[in-house]
Order: sequence, then C-alpha cells, then structure tokens
Amino acid sequence: MSPTALMRRPAARRRAGFPVALTAKTVGAQLRALRKSQRVTLVELAKASGVDAATISRMETGKMTGTLESHLKLAMALGVKLTELYGGVEEALVKDAVTVQPPSQRSDVYVHEAGKSSMAMLTSDILKKKLMPVLIAIEPGGSTQKEEARVGTEKFLYVLEGGLEARVGGATHVLKRGSSLYLDASIPHSLRNPGAKVARCLAVTTPPAL
Repeated sequence: MSPTALMRRPAARRRAGFPVALTAKTVGAQLRALRKSQRVTLVELAKASGVDAATISRMETGKMTGTLESHLKLAMALGVKLTELYGGVEEALVKDAVTVQPPSQRSDVYVHEAGKSSMAMLTSDILKKKLMPVLIAIEPGGSTQKEEARVGTEKFLYVLEGGLEARVGGATHVLKRGSSLYLDASIPHSLRNPGAKVARCLAVTTPPAL
C-alpha cells in the first residue's frame, strides 16, 4: 500500500476497523526517531517545515495522526522520503492484527458454581474484537446461566466432548460430540449437560457480549 493511498482513504479504513491510533503511534515514533537522529529540536523542525511545534509534539506522542500535507512538509524539512516517515506502519498493523494466547496466559475464566460450569476466554482484549471465542465446560448434571444478548448478536456452538442439551427459547436441541448449533443470541438460551462426564464446547459470539 502506498503512503498516499494510506492517507487518502481514512473514512473507508475506519469503517473497516482500521486502527488509526496504532498508525498515529507508529508514525509519531518514526518522526521522533528521524528528528532525534538529526539532532533537530521541535522548534527547529517547526520553523523548517511550517508545522506548529505543538502539532509535531502531539504527532510524536501518538495523540494525533496529522495530515498528508503535514507529513510531506516534515519529511521535506528532515530531508527524507515520505516512505521513511511511514516505515514500520504496515508491520505494526500486521502485528496488531494477530493475537496468540498460550494456555498459560488464559486468565479470564468465569465460574458458575451453582450450575457447575465455567467459561474461559480464548483471546485477550475481547471488547476490541468482533468475535468472542469461549471454551465452555459443564460438569455432569450442570448447566450454564440463561443468557439473552442484545438484538443483532449471534452465537455459534461446537461440541468438543460429551453431549449437551441446548435450550433456545421454548425448544430443546440435543447436541452430541461434533454437533454444531447456530442461533440468534437475543433469544433466551442455556446449555445443560445430561451426561455422566464433563462436556466441553466452543462458543463464538459476535459481536462480543459480556
């Protein structure tokens, strides 16, 4: 992606979930590094570029992204290509787009003691994501609490071990190992384990609902 294209389509990118704050932080850090490497002060760069010193400071700290025009002025004042100012942006976006969570870091576990069930979040920063993957474990004879998400919320279930009864509205669906269920999560629903061993299933909700 060219720097010009990156700056020309902010609205479209925001609609697609483009992390503007991350871009501002990356560009700001690069700007600061280039300025420091040339031993140029904020005031000196402001005079040479015509960009206000306070604006440059906010850009360097990631509090604002700046405009293509201001980026061009700053790059010219520093004697570098615009692509140097955007160095690392694409890499930072790719890194931010991937979340790996080893089992040892799985700390968000919610236990429903009365129902003998638990839910473990399978990723972090859940409210920043569009999907909420959860591992549900239910002891024999146990059940989950009844849920009723806001309208527009959807949920997918896949049974990994054991068997479950999914109660959705007034209907009960029997789910064996390998069975899946897709439902409108705004309908009252719950899970029950009628079997003699622990049942486990993967549940994915969108958008995340806590």
